[in-house]
Amino acid sequence: MSSTPHLLGFAELLGRLRHVLTVNGEDTVTRRPANLTYHPYFGRDGWPRRLHGHILFWLNGHLDPTSLLNLEPAAEVLRALGYSLTVKAAVLASEAEQLSLQGWSWGHAVHTAVLRTVEDDEPEDTRIGDATVMAVLSHVAAHHAPEVTSPTRAVPLFHRGYPIGLLGHLAAELRLDAVHASALGDTRALALFGHLGWTLSPRASAVLITAEQVEADGATWTDAVIQARDTPRDHLPREPWDR
Repeated sequence: MSSTPHLLGFAELLGRLRHVLTVNGEDTVTRRPANLTYHPYFGRDGWPRRLHGHILFWLNGHLDPTSLLNLEPAAEVLRALGYSLTVKAAVLASEAEQLSLQGWSWGHAVHTAVLRTVEDDEPEDTRIGDATVMAVLSHVAAHHAPEVTSPTRAVPLFHRGYPIGLLGHLAAELRLDAVHASALGDTRALALFGHLGWTLSPRASAVLITAEQVEADGATWTDAVIQARDTPRDHLPREPWDR
């Protein structure tokens, strides 16, 4: 992950949260140390203890467990460490954090927080890198049967507001405007994101192209995700919102 401070948008934060869930499991819950009256973001061993502690960890951030910042909400801690959030991303962070601290599993907390986040998009909210693309692709594939494939002929990514295929479900998970997407009738992910004004890094574009090609060849969604993950991209410029 990049250590360069930048403005975190909704799609990027959601992707990073999905990455945390992929690594730690959706059933993970926040547990407060027995000797403390608060939930530290990090333990004394330096490992994250809270949902957003993992976000800081992947951004190369750290917070001492004795810091008073441990009493602050996630959005304020991120800002204090150089990562400001858009209004929409701040709501997502706040909702997910509150639910996780109430004992909800992290997967359930993130899913519910996404549904509760209805603020209008700023340009940064629709900006995604390869970290977000890979995390959300993995999430989509993991929640479908291993043998699932997509139609081999070109079909729109959305039909009457519903996603079609792996890339359609990726866009839906990112809360792309499904009604507008259906009206456009795009069959290619890059075209759809472009028509709706989203910004993709070169690395994110490369991952999407690989996933789309493998999916079109009739591979399972799981295989498409695996091959997308292995897409060579070290030769491409790295944006702050990439992995």
